[in-house]
Amino acid sequence: TKVIFDCLIQTTLVTLPVAYLTKALIYRYSFEEAFRRYISDIQEHGLLIKYYSLWFPVNCLTFSVIPEHYRVTWIALVSFFWLMILSSISSKQDLVDNENECTLIDAQTCKIDG
Repeated sequence: TKVIFDCLIQTTLVTLPVAYLTKALIYRYSFEEAFRRYISDIQEHGLLIKYYSLWFPVNCLTFSVIPEHYRVTWIALVSFFWLMILSSISSKQDLVDNENECTLIDAQTCKIDG
């Protein structure tokens, strides 16, 4: 039940939204934009499906098979790869936004529209 609570409630409503809000603070865009990106990543890039696909089995293994003294190392290792996945997903919106900001004149010079 702890694994289900973590996946369905805590991560969906707290952990991932806080990550997107933190990114908004760092990159100085609005909280509304952060939530829009979060929802977009869920709907268009399968954020929660990827999260559940990785973390549900990992947490089940952690609390049933992994010896207690290896759990922190195991979670740290998996977290390292999850952060790469999350970074890849959340940066896709940045790439789309950057494409809309300018057009290339000669394959090197960016002409900003506006």
